[in-house]
Amino acid sequence: AVVLPFLAFVSAGDHVLITDSVYAPTRRFADGMLTRFGVEVEYYDPNAGAGIAALIRKNTRLVFTESPASYTFEVQDIPAIAAAAHAVGAIVVMDNTWATPVYFRALDYGVDVTVHAATKYPGGHSDVLLGTVSANAACWPKLRDAFRTLGTCAGPDDMYQVLRGL
Repeated sequence: AVVLPFLAFVSAGDHVLITDSVYAPTRRFADGMLTRFGVEVEYYDPNAGAGIAALIRKNTRLVFTESPASYTFEVQDIPAIAAAAHAVGAIVVMDNTWATPVYFRALDYGVDVTVHAATKYPGGHSDVLLGTVSANAACWPKLRDAFRTLGTCAGPDDMYQVLRGL
């Protein structure tokens, strides 16, 4: 789920900003595959808020947020970050696994794409590897196209396990 927005919206030569407190597998993907594909990766202080505008470049295409953060639980100023990113046409992606839409409806606060680890709350038993991706109307077609291009799908047993967890 985390990889899909990057592959849908970022190309070689683009710059991405990622919160420094990001989940370790996301950092590993960014430092390994994204940089190998020619994407500039920069990490920012999760408390940057509107100050993130100083880090945005002409080629910044995506700002990745995670609030609360996986390990340190900082709560980011998502509306301020979204406003700064949108001012230059960058999209905002949020890993909203911890809060879920029950506690934070990310798309209502300027986030363009939100991801969740369905392994955690919905699966709940550590026996499935699954994620979800949601997007606003403007980002959905490009995201759906990347999803179809990758041939991604969830198996029936995984779906059963998530239904059981729910």
